[in-house]
Amino acid sequence: MKSSDRQLGLKIYPDAVLRQRCEPVVKFDRELRDLIDEMLALMRILNGIGLAAPQVGITKRLFVCEIEKRSISLINPAVINAEGRAELIEGCLSLPDVQVSVARSDRVCVRGYDLKGREKELELRGLWARVVQHEMDHLDGVLICDYGENLEIKKF
Repeated sequence: MKSSDRQLGLKIYPDAVLRQRCEPVVKFDRELRDLIDEMLALMRILNGIGLAAPQVGITKRLFVCEIEKRSISLINPAVINAEGRAELIEGCLSLPDVQVSVARSDRVCVRGYDLKGREKELELRGLWARVVQHEMDHLDGVLICDYGENLEIKKF
């Protein structure tokens, strides 16, 4: 499917794609750049601060984030170091009206690739660290509802 023919839409739980483990990206081309641009646009429309590929039905290991007009995209990400611990209430675009208290590392170092296939390493703290960990969970089929004790999500 050509990227110009694609219309991204947000997948809502319990859509099965949200539970799939994503495959690594192997092709760094115009279609990938277009996908990331489209994901950023959709995330902004939905007033989100992060969006992972499975949330738009694509089982590839990539995500986008944007906080205070600064955006990042990371392809085939991996956490190489994590420190500290902080608990915070999180929401998720794919789980409307659900909020869960989630404990995550407060500082992370992640390694991944940019749009041109160049390796990059990011040292992140606070909200940035949290958002990246949240989006990386999506790449492994993990949702915030998995962190909640006795949390029951209504299935539509």
